[in-house]
Amino acid sequence: MTDKERILMTIITRIIPGLMYCGNSYEKREEYVKSYMLDTAGLESGDLVFANTSIYPNDFIVGFIHEIKPDCIVIREIGSDRLCNYYNEMFTKINKDKLGYEILEGVQYKTYHKVLKAFSDYASYATKFKYISFDENTCTVQSRIMFSDEIKYEIKFKYDSKTTIKSIGKLIKEKEV
Repeated sequence: MTDKERILMTIITRIIPGLMYCGNSYEKREEYVKSYMLDTAGLESGDLVFANTSIYPNDFIVGFIHEIKPDCIVIREIGSDRLCNYYNEMFTKINKDKLGYEILEGVQYKTYHKVLKAFSDYASYATKFKYISFDENTCTVQSRIMFSDEIKYEIKFKYDSKTTIKSIGKLIKEKEV
């Protein structure tokens, strides 16, 4: 499954049911999606949005805001670096927090799964994965104590497509001592 397919399926399976069960509560609905029909001032680069007034489906109808210009919003296609300028469009922002780590793309998504595997293979039984974040080429991972949200330790490492489960496991083992 491609990044785009996975992210779109995650939107369908997490956002739509959330909207269905929130009833008529406007506040609950905005936990999942927020409309920016007439004012795009609340939108930012990196937001996941869908175009409300596009008539025909296209590769950019659901995508990430790459840049906000005075006359248009530049959308990046999910799973690629292709860009599209949208003029005279209204957007709805999708709450990425509801999608979890399934929103990650490319090397970040693969690194996330390598981290999960490294925790499975190298961490002690009572140590569990808690959190992952990416800042440029640095990955930060936190662990927690089983049955608790308390942080046990944090590791940071440079990541790329060649990062291995073994190299992540070595960092975990060093912290387990």
